[in-house]
Amino acid sequence: MTGATAALIPLRPALEQVTPETVAEARRLLGARLADVRTAAGVRQVDLARMVRWSRSTVANVETGRQSAPREFWLGCDLALGARGLLVAAWVETEALSNRLRDQVAMERIRLRLSESPPRCVCRDLQRLLSEVAASAQPGRPTVVGAVRRQRPG
Repeated sequence: MTGATAALIPLRPALEQVTPETVAEARRLLGARLADVRTAAGVRQVDLARMVRWSRSTVANVETGRQSAPREFWLGCDLALGARGLLVAAWVETEALSNRLRDQVAMERIRLRLSESPPRCVCRDLQRLLSEVAASAQPGRPTVVGAVRRQRPG
């Protein structure tokens, strides 16, 4: 197989592209699920906010999808409302979509840079590109950059 042929074969099947709109809709649905569970449990927003030690406005904004919240928020809500993991599982799925979008953006930046003419100093340019992409990632989460660095011969 020639180098040109190898470039045409994807390393793994392409996943469906995630758009910012897809992530926003997933956050709205997640918030609506929280509102449904809270209402079914007979708990007001202000009471849930007190139970999980977040503000009522945060609860309201999360329920409408205007604000995202960290894992601790969702764990607290799940426990306070007796949702038995339903809310946390839905949050994990939503975060996975958000992370896929972030990775897609990072890969697109890499593709664009690689399509340009070669720089005078490949090492410095590669380090700059990897640093920019890594700066946009969440701490503690595996990224495309980590995969690229692990593949580097060493």
